[in-house]
Amino acid sequence: MMIFPSNLNALCLTAVVVALTSTTSAFAFTSSKSSSSMPMSRLQKTTTTTTTIFASGLEVVNEDEVVSPQDPFDTYKLVPEQTDVCTKDTLIGSGYTVGEKEKQVLTIGYTATFLEDGRKFDFAEAFVCKSGSDAILPGFEEGLKGMKVGGKRVIKIPPNKGYGDKWYKGTIPPDSHLQFDCELKSIAQTPQEEFMVQAENFGIGRGIGIVICGGYLILSPFLHLP
Repeated sequence: MMIFPSNLNALCLTAVVVALTSTTSAFAFTSSKSSSSMPMSRLQKTTTTTTTIFASGLEVVNEDEVVSPQDPFDTYKLVPEQTDVCTKDTLIGSGYTVGEKEKQVLTIGYTATFLEDGRKFDFAEAFVCKSGSDAILPGFEEGLKGMKVGGKRVIKIPPNKGYGDKWYKGTIPPDSHLQFDCELKSIAQTPQEEFMVQAENFGIGRGIGIVICGGYLILSPFLHLP
């Protein structure tokens, strides 16, 4: 009969379709099973490990970065909160050092200006003072510490270590920030050195003149005797 072949063809075609459908379903199921059957803890562990490695990488980069500290001298601010003296050496000297002994006679050349506007209010070619005395500003003496003879330094002084919050002799306004450009010319630490500095400061010519005048006054009564 001719019907049998048609039924047979239809039956074969149906078998092929079922086989293909079963295979596709099997592959899909296997993929889904392998994906869903993975424990959640394992997935979390993998994610955690990846994050840790990434974080460690960032930390290594941060450790390798070198951040230069800011110089307090350059960041000095003209505000009430600025209370520290700041210094900057422009030339390093040699020999005696300011502060290595309690009492030292210092000879300093300096120019003093207001930091607010740069106006000069004082200067000296050879200012002589003794450390630890009232003849020198607290902030100025603090800024000189560590200097060696022949050295040059710029010192910035806040009001609390300068002239304070009141007018000084009608020339220094209250709460003034000061700058001293100074040169340390000599340090006297022994009595002999101190005497020589005081003599030079007073003036050798003046001292000789005083000695001559004093000698004349002492001898004058005897010179006019008959």
